[in-house]
Amino acid sequence: MVGSLAVAGAGCQIPKDLSVLQASDPADPASVRLPSTLIGDTYTPESKTEKSLDTALREQSADYLADAASVGEGEKRSDLAEAFARSGAIAPESWWADDTARPLLAHTGKVLQLDLDEIYRRALTHSSEVKVYAATPLIRETAIAEAEGEFDPELFTETRYDRSHEPTSSVLEAGEDNEFLRQRGWTSESGVRKRFQTGTSLSLSQEITEQTSNSDYFNPRDQGRGRLKLSVMQPLLNGAGTAYNRSLIQIAKLEAETGYDEFIGQLEEHLMEVNRQYWSLYLARATYLEKKRLVADTQTIVDELESRGNLDSIASQRSRARSALATRKADLVRAELAIKNAESRLRTLVNDPVFVDDRIGEIVPGSPPIASAVVPDFRQTVTDALTHRPEIHIAENYLRASDLRQGMAANETRPTLNLIGEVGASAMRGDGDWSGAVGDQFDDVEPTWSAGVVASLPWGRKTAKARLLRSQLEVRQRRDALRSTLDQVLLEVQIAHREVATAWPDAKAKWEAAKAADQELTMLRDRREVESAESGTTLYLEKVLDAQERRALAREEYLTALVVYNSALTNLDRARGTLLQEETIAVERTEDAAGLPLVQLVKQEAADDAVKAYENFK
Repeated sequence: MVGSLAVAGAGCQIPKDLSVLQASDPADPASVRLPSTLIGDTYTPESKTEKSLDTALREQSADYLADAASVGEGEKRSDLAEAFARSGAIAPESWWADDTARPLLAHTGKVLQLDLDEIYRRALTHSSEVKVYAATPLIRETAIAEAEGEFDPELFTETRYDRSHEPTSSVLEAGEDNEFLRQRGWTSESGVRKRFQTGTSLSLSQEITEQTSNSDYFNPRDQGRGRLKLSVMQPLLNGAGTAYNRSLIQIAKLEAETGYDEFIGQLEEHLMEVNRQYWSLYLARATYLEKKRLVADTQTIVDELESRGNLDSIASQRSRARSALATRKADLVRAELAIKNAESRLRTLVNDPVFVDDRIGEIVPGSPPIASAVVPDFRQTVTDALTHRPEIHIAENYLRASDLRQGMAANETRPTLNLIGEVGASAMRGDGDWSGAVGDQFDDVEPTWSAGVVASLPWGRKTAKARLLRSQLEVRQRRDALRSTLDQVLLEVQIAHREVATAWPDAKAKWEAAKAADQELTMLRDRREVESAESGTTLYLEKVLDAQERRALAREEYLTALVVYNSALTNLDRARGTLLQEETIAVERTEDAAGLPLVQLVKQEAADDAVKAYENFK
């Protein structure tokens, strides 16, 4: 939970600095913030433009942190709230701390008690939603290899057989005795080609040909040829440079990291919802118990009024008491329904097959709520949020990707100017001996070569200019989106921090109200003889009915405030972006039965506690 809280059932601790960002062990829960935990090849700024943008983003974050941290430092709680906050922890009592841990519902299945850590662990292992979230970064990661594959060497081959039978009007083609020029033959070219990250394209191929013709001037009649050639093309303007050609790889890495940050954000939201439903179940059970006590106490009053008959009570008073009993029984039925609904929601979020396989009929929350004050430091909270929140990482990566696309668009506005060259050696033999011709390629043969340039410039360059303008607008939009994200995160941190600072005094005040209502009812019971003598038995019993209602309402309000406080503590961890670290959740990469990559989420706290217990035992 938040702060260096030392309360039974809350063993999480917050790191005092940001050194967790340098964690390298994937099994270390602190490394859950690093995309390298899951993605093998992460983004690193390479070009001058990328490094310049990265530096600017760091400076912007530092400036924003200095401004943002000062926003909440001047805020102070009121004297009244401060007095409640300093008044100490709330001692657990049976009616809200112990009784809720016992089975309450009638069912045919088993009772399973689960603390909050175990609920988290089961949700991480079995939740279908978590599995959907975990697939996102793995799917995005494939784009990296896809982009890098553009620079893989490529083996190629092309074979073609040609046969022609064409009429001719020239004796130079087929001689005087032939009306048709007949040719047949086959050609095959095989080799390897590769595109380099500088933009250079290189091709090395071997061509072999066998050809026969009826032309008198085709000598020898059956020919075999071999030709080895090396071709190269180097862009000088459009498409040139490592920065341009690596941009798609860099963008793919950014998208993969964005997928990982989306996964972390969705996972934290899911765990936050699990937390809310866990405390909703706890609240529903505690409320049910209080309503059950209220019904039992009301039944006692009704029985006493009925037993006195017309002695000192009138029919209207007995009717009022019976009406109150009926209303409270109806509330009890609704309270039981609330337990079942909260439990069903929790089961759906966790999705553990054990609930069905072992015929679990009732889930009992095993972790008591935290009932002592936590005072988180606002500056540290803002620092953590700006460092860890996945939404900020996503906005920054979107800006980096847009900046890369702008660089590509600017490059593509240049004219096309490519340097081309080719060098080769060839040989020929008769009788279709192409294999011999291949061997002759290197025997005293002067190489054939060529060199030149290819240039083009679209008139007006409207397409390229439109793409550049679009990319420039997108960069500006992403800059504004980053600032908007920073503002939104700061707002969430402020609200979450204030909620924690306010929820505890609220819970403490509701606790004082519950104690006062309990004392009122106790005093009425203790003064029964005096009250009966002063106002009559029936009026006394009506006072007791009202006092019972006030106590039940005060207790429910206290329980609601306590549950809100506990959820607020977890929500502050989520707002800081450290919920997974606080709950010691690690991300591990493995494979499924089909050999496909798989993400596993491991909650280390239970294992660590077992090791500590064993060490203490030794």
